Amino acid sequence: MTLSNQNTYINNIIRNISIEKSLFWVTAALMLVAILYPASMAIRAAFFENDIFTLAGFERILQLDTIVSDIWNTLIFSAGSMFGATVIGVSLAWVNARTDVPGVRAIEVFCVIPFFLSAFVGAIAWRLLFVPNAGMISMFLTKYGFPEFLLPDIYSLGSMVFIQSVFYSPFMYLYAVASFRQMDPTLEEIARIHGAGNWNTLRKITLSVNGPALLSGMILVFVMSVGTLEVPMALGSAGGNYVLSTRIWALMNNMPQDVTAASALGMIAILIAAIGIIIQRRLLGNRKFTTVTGKGYKSKKISLGRWKWVVFTLAITYIIFAVIMPIVTLILVALQKFWTGSFSMQFFTWANFTTVLFEYDVTARAIKNSLFACSVAATISVIFALILSQIRSRNAEAFMGMLVLLPIVIPGAVFGMMVLFAFVKTPIYNTIFIIIFAYVIAYFYLAYRTIYSVRLSIHPELEQSARIHGASWFQSTRRILTPLLKPGIVSAWLMSFILFIREFSSVMFLYRHGTEVMPVVFFMLMERHSARLAAFMVIQTAILLLIMIIYQRFTSKNATGAAF
Repeated sequence: MTLSNQNTYINNIIRNISIEKSLFWVTAALMLVAILYPASMAIRAAFFENDIFTLAGFERILQLDTIVSDIWNTLIFSAGSMFGATVIGVSLAWVNARTDVPGVRAIEVFCVIPFFLSAFVGAIAWRLLFVPNAGMISMFLTKYGFPEFLLPDIYSLGSMVFIQSVFYSPFMYLYAVASFRQMDPTLEEIARIHGAGNWNTLRKITLSVNGPALLSGMILVFVMSVGTLEVPMALGSAGGNYVLSTRIWALMNNMPQDVTAASALGMIAILIAAIGIIIQRRLLGNRKFTTVTGKGYKSKKISLGRWKWVVFTLAITYIIFAVIMPIVTLILVALQKFWTGSFSMQFFTWANFTTVLFEYDVTARAIKNSLFACSVAATISVIFALILSQIRSRNAEAFMGMLVLLPIVIPGAVFGMMVLFAFVKTPIYNTIFIIIFAYVIAYFYLAYRTIYSVRLSIHPELEQSARIHGASWFQSTRRILTPLLKPGIVSAWLMSFILFIREFSSVMFLYRHGTEVMPVVFFMLMERHSARLAAFMVIQTAILLLIMIIYQRFTSKNATGAAF
């Protein structure tokens, strides 16, 4: 190789590296602005009224008779859901990853199905089962003499916590099961050698050394519960159990509208979420939790003896409550001309499905809008994640770690309000693109973490070899990196699509006539026509379950999945 050719190769490498870094920092800067600009507009709305600095919004919410109960309900709902989801999710993860319970593969599939469903769908299904005087189970029980006062109040705060826990437990399951499977079983074996039983080993060893993963999942569930509108709007509002998210919604949609007070409540919701994250950091501190070592080991299942059938029964009970009962209920209601509280062949019909698919323009438009918006948003998320996962410098990784965490701190309903304030006077207001923007920013962490985890397994020398032989950054990315990242890219796209199509809290602030997506129409039909609502929910559930099957088959072949 001549000296001039060597200089040419070196110049090409320098130029390509420059393009790579420039593209990274430009994309990262755009993402940072996309997060901070809506946040700044919400802060401005909380402290400025008619362009004058004021604390009037905070004064008005402090004067509300319900402010204390709203905050208290939010804390109970969020903390209760966090602990409930933790108990359910961690228990199922331990059963599937560490024990000899029969039917583990089938149980695992059913354990993650609620992740692919909307909690709003689950709440509506449970409402159809237990609503007073018209619920399927409540009518059946009272018909045979069961005392009405012993029936659960489906609109109570306790019911809200229970349903939220059931449908958010897959988040805890996904965090815990991966950590349990990677854990060195020698730690548990040593505990048993020294006389510890299964319960003490689980409590003092398994849960303790997996603390970071479990606390991360718990905080995620807590923050999402602080800002969710799904279960609180489906059940809480009807029972008078308002939380901060539903109070913000009421202030933004009742007349007269009070934007300043709603923004002030949003700041309180963010503060509650931030306190939860600070507590997590304090609990972890500087402690080290090493569960995967360089020593080879074979994961050994714990024998539960006769108790395995008790545990198996409990797992099946969860599946019945979280998966079978809600889906069967929605199908039965959807096949009735109108819902009277019990299924009757006299009122059997398929018309609700044909109506929502072909005749009712709002539902048909919502399906098209959802498929379009979720597909575009998932594609944008994957492209951005692909670009931002390229750089491996310490500064870049630290910056991205901070960037992807910012949207997680912001509760969903508050984030929707922020995006509304940011774009209310721009061309994308009243268009589907404002919803696409919210999708991308709110759940970008999922696409980035999924692709980045696969990116770490690819040695840089593969790209460097292509660069040395004259390939540009674009060529090396397209021909070398992208094919190797294909499992992560497809997984990130599918998981992003799933989360987008079931997103409820943020889009409730952003839709307008003509831009309705499927969760918005759920809310519109909630008090109008139960049978059509159920049919529409069955359609969305069918779409999500189809994507779940595709996702699981793809990830099982490629041995990769979402990195939470």
